[in-house]
Amino acid sequence: MIRGKVNPSKLDDRLQYRGLEASRIDNLTDAVFGIAITLLIFNLENPDSFETLLRFTQTLPAFLLSISFIVLIWKEHFNFSRLYGFGDTWLIILNTLFIGLVIFYVYPLRFLTIFLTNFFFGSHVQLGLSAEQVPDLMIYYGLIVTGLYILLFLLHWRAYRIHEKLGFTDYEVWFTRQQLWRLAIMFSVPLISVLTSAVLKNYSLALAAILAGMAYNLYVPGMIIWARRFKKRDVEWGNG
Repeated sequence: MIRGKVNPSKLDDRLQYRGLEASRIDNLTDAVFGIAITLLIFNLENPDSFETLLRFTQTLPAFLLSISFIVLIWKEHFNFSRLYGFGDTWLIILNTLFIGLVIFYVYPLRFLTIFLTNFFFGSHVQLGLSAEQVPDLMIYYGLIVTGLYILLFLLHWRAYRIHEKLGFTDYEVWFTRQQLWRLAIMFSVPLISVLTSAVLKNYSLALAAILAGMAYNLYVPGMIIWARRFKKRDVEWGNG
């Protein structure tokens, strides 16, 4: 199976895209992501009156936000598979753990996005979550996100470890290292959120929930710093 029509202008000619043809494990992973989105849909209330239709509509922001987060994770895996396209025992093990976590990601994500839309948009979607449980929700959600990005990190690390076997150029070796740094940021931020909530919930539930949520703002400076360093060095490699 070919991964759609590839626009050559969108590919970096300094990189060899070894996985443009999807493998069976890629197809399995895509199917699991499809199941994850289906679980979100089945979790929606089936409107059978105008009142339930209005309640159903109130879930739309949470639903779209949930899908956006799932697609972000899928895109990370898609880019990895398209670029490296190798298969060995370690990849199968890591990928199996990854798709398992994707399924477990659905429900805490659903809880969190409904909670956020209720809080910020004043919607009144029914949610079986008390204020005392919010810090634990942040821990639950953060641990799964941390795990997903750690597994993506390990997939890239595996590619880096066997770069000679895969025939990496010097640029590809550097590029993969940069992706490792980026993914380290991606799993460090939710881990900070988890630790913040775990430590502070014994002192103040409100403070634990607020600061655990605010911890995700660390993505902004972290990714800005990474992007600037990447772009500066990338230009030196001849992408100016």
